[in-house]
Amino acid sequence: MISTRTLPALLLAAALLVPLATPTSAAPPGRASAGDAAVVPAQWQLSGSGFGHGVGMSQYGARQLADDGWSARRILAHYYAGTTYDAVPDTQQVSVSLEQSVTQSRLVGRATASGGGALTLRAGSRAVSAPAGTTVVVTRSGSRVVATCVSCSWAPLTATSITVTTSPSRTDLEVSGSRYRYGRLLLVPSAGSGLHAVLQVRLHDEYLDQIREVPWSWPGAALQAQAAAARAYAMRKVSAGLRPECACHVTDTVADQVFHPVPTGAELTAWPRWRAAVRATGSTATGYVPRYAGQVVEALYSSSNGGWSLDAGEVFEAERPYLVSRRDPASLTSANPYRSWTRTVSQTALARAFALPDVVHLDLSDRGSGHAVATARATSSDGRSASLRGTVLRRALGLPSTALRRTQARTSASDGPGLAAAVARSAPMSSSSVVLTSSYDEDVLHTLVAQPLAGTLDAPLLLSGRRGLWAATVAELDRRGSRVRTAYVVGGPLVVRDEVVRALRSRGLVVIRLGGDSTDSVSAAVLDEIARRRTVRAVAVTTSSGRSAAAAFAGPARRLREPVVVATSTGLPTRTRAAVVRSGAGTAHVIGGTRHVPGAVADSLTASGMRVVRLPGDHDAQVAGRVSDHFARSVGGAEVVLAPAGSARTLHRAVAGGLAEVVLIGSDPMSVSTTAALQRSATWTRVRAVGSSQEVPSSWVWVARQS
Repeated sequence: MISTRTLPALLLAAALLVPLATPTSAAPPGRASAGDAAVVPAQWQLSGSGFGHGVGMSQYGARQLADDGWSARRILAHYYAGTTYDAVPDTQQVSVSLEQSVTQSRLVGRATASGGGALTLRAGSRAVSAPAGTTVVVTRSGSRVVATCVSCSWAPLTATSITVTTSPSRTDLEVSGSRYRYGRLLLVPSAGSGLHAVLQVRLHDEYLDQIREVPWSWPGAALQAQAAAARAYAMRKVSAGLRPECACHVTDTVADQVFHPVPTGAELTAWPRWRAAVRATGSTATGYVPRYAGQVVEALYSSSNGGWSLDAGEVFEAERPYLVSRRDPASLTSANPYRSWTRTVSQTALARAFALPDVVHLDLSDRGSGHAVATARATSSDGRSASLRGTVLRRALGLPSTALRRTQARTSASDGPGLAAAVARSAPMSSSSVVLTSSYDEDVLHTLVAQPLAGTLDAPLLLSGRRGLWAATVAELDRRGSRVRTAYVVGGPLVVRDEVVRALRSRGLVVIRLGGDSTDSVSAAVLDEIARRRTVRAVAVTTSSGRSAAAAFAGPARRLREPVVVATSTGLPTRTRAAVVRSGAGTAHVIGGTRHVPGAVADSLTASGMRVVRLPGDHDAQVAGRVSDHFARSVGGAEVVLAPAGSARTLHRAVAGGLAEVVLIGSDPMSVSTTAALQRSATWTRVRAVGSSQEVPSSWVWVARQS
């Protein structure tokens, strides 16, 4: 079992920290604008990496480093900065709490060899024996403990403390069902009316041999590093003295170090490997520990971190010069089950943690030196806000770690047709259709108009040249093979020439061309085709000059199958207007501000009896944020696309709609609109960059993941 080391006193201090509620301005970050009601999600999806507090050694990281050929000395120097690897005396007695404040403890001696199994109980000068297999029950009576054995000849043993010993070469001591071989058991009253059962063992072997912090099948260097860390941890606890709440130095749980009973079965086979790691010095009285400036360190460790070890000062508010943040990619080994995780947190639980009525905006961008959440800030639908330390949030929600961040992915290609083909791989292989349009930037409106048709058909969207099919498009058609029987060509012969149609027919496809050489005819034809297949309740409206901003609608257009129509500066052209009327659409989503779609267009739509909803913005990223806010409830999804900014990359954004429900725009620094959209989403657990690392740098993705 892999556990988590803690600093109990410091954790108690951290737990006493409470959320700080602060009033906010009239336009809180949880709201898209004064005209939009904030969406209150029923639950939040939170993702991250690592398990435990993340300070000191990562156990999975140590395993990977050992697999890479690192020695225990080198592993420990990596996790405990500036330390040496030294042999020190380790024959101290360790008091291990087996049972704490229990009403009774049941003891049985189990024979492991001939003549074994007897227990010896002592109270002051009195000593009694319980034969093998008999049960002794220890309870509390007033300020004393009482040992009773109904099948024994002696009267109950009553004292302020009782000690139980065995012959370890022939006897195991069973304590409430768990068997131990070494040491002596001390039973003493606890505060209140219970009692403590404490096993006193020698640190060098009797204690360390029973530590179960990592699988004993792990590489030898990892086991030696774990043994040295466990030894150092225990030595520090012994030096600190007995703890009054348990009459012990350490507990047998993850609150300190996992100390288990005698191994059995398959575990017993691997035990010699662990015992050899414990005895790495070859001495019966010394063992290796990490030391800093000649002193044994407080060797904290946890299952794994999120790729960086964390600073003890930031996590526990207790500086240690050897417990500092360091990059640790080894902790993200594929063998680590907590390399990546996602937890569903109810709205009720999240709001309770922050002492807010609800949470509509969660800002996790305040990070420490190890990139874990330092402070989380939440905002409610009524504009109130509160903050929590990352460690407090982790405990309140039961999260594996404070290294909360979205996962990442990237889709890229050398050109637009290649990118479209890469995106098309996410469309179902069962689709019998493809949608094809021009790959040229000046025709990007055709791509945007084509997306809802591809969504309606559940088909891939591919790009062509003027006179032929690009190699990437051919490769994707080949991959799909004979399942594809129909190709819908969006655009007239001047946009996608007849040579392309002939090339498609030569592959045995039925070709249906939609529209002529004007955007009016294309918008109308595609809208009619969609309306023929499904009920159209709304259309999205853009203009030629607004196409860069409108590309942000590509995701909702495909997922909601909402037709995109292209207006002039004064309203919908004749064919498009007639198609809208035929469709019966009652709502028009106007994409962008008045510089993208003039007010006259919205006025004409209103005059025609349509409900007009404008999704405004002064720039592309702002429009993308508004589109995200407006359609958050409708489209959901676990993935968000981060696409490059600028009119030269409009095609990227239009094509990227085939990958995710929402397309946001990256920049340096990240746009406030993009960051706010990320922080308002309760479902996005992955950020997908669309474009090369030059077009969408990893630094942008990193900011988005940690927002």
